[in-house]
Amino acid sequence: MALNVEAADRVKAIVLADDYTGYGSPLWAQHGFSLLLEVEAEKDRKLILFDAASHHEPLLFNMSQLGISPSTISLIVLSHHHYDHTGGLLGLLQKMGGKEVSLIAHPEIFKQSFKLEPKLRFIGPKSERLREEAEALGGCWKLSRNPVKLFPGVVFTGEIERVTSFERETTLKAYTVKNGKIVRDRLEDDVSLAVNTRQGLLVFSACSHAGIINIVRKAKALTGAEKVKAVLGGFHLVDASTQRIKQTIKALKELNVENVYAGHCTGLKAECMLLSEFGENFRKLHCGFTVEF
Repeated sequence: MALNVEAADRVKAIVLADDYTGYGSPLWAQHGFSLLLEVEAEKDRKLILFDAASHHEPLLFNMSQLGISPSTISLIVLSHHHYDHTGGLLGLLQKMGGKEVSLIAHPEIFKQSFKLEPKLRFIGPKSERLREEAEALGGCWKLSRNPVKLFPGVVFTGEIERVTSFERETTLKAYTVKNGKIVRDRLEDDVSLAVNTRQGLLVFSACSHAGIINIVRKAKALTGAEKVKAVLGGFHLVDASTQRIKQTIKALKELNVENVYAGHCTGLKAECMLLSEFGENFRKLHCGFTVEF
């Protein structure tokens, strides 16, 4: 069901954290992802931080180098609970000096999860008291499984339905504990952002555990947009089969996606295949990468 989503006047996206920093860059790379969206609509302006990477130190260093003050952030959206997307949150909030800021996420953002191969490794939030510690630093949690309009043109997708046949299972084999039993973590908390513009729809996904095709379909359904101007983020194809990558690229084309900007967990093979198919309309993300619509 489509929401009544206005078109934003201007959108600027700046990659603050990624696994790759680019050739000759003064910025610091780290495992993880963080994106700053500057959105202007209806004579208002918001700075929306999408994820906080693994560590706050390189995140804050890059923000300083790019001339971005943490105090200017209007709200923070967390894509899912993994440490490489939530790890820098507390340090960032501390740097904001107690400023009250909304933290938008899925209700399962606090859960713990782990990998079993090649050895047991916890991959959830670094702190088991993330909720309380963030609140003590000024964070105000707004948790929802459902879509939410955050600002004119900007939609929090909420939980993503797994409707695409080859994306019904996550590529990441992670586990969690439910009712005292170890079960596969389906990562229902994986959410994204959709921004409607006059040029077309922009889809921002941090890790795409829900499947980038499922995400784009949900974003189109929520906004009623036909043209997808760009998809930007990590697509978690790093551990996907060649067949799944081919199916993903084919589906992106069928969904009228014009530009693809990929980084973080997309993987070299998938990036090469995306470059081959999209040509000049493909760009590899790196720290400091900036694009404006």
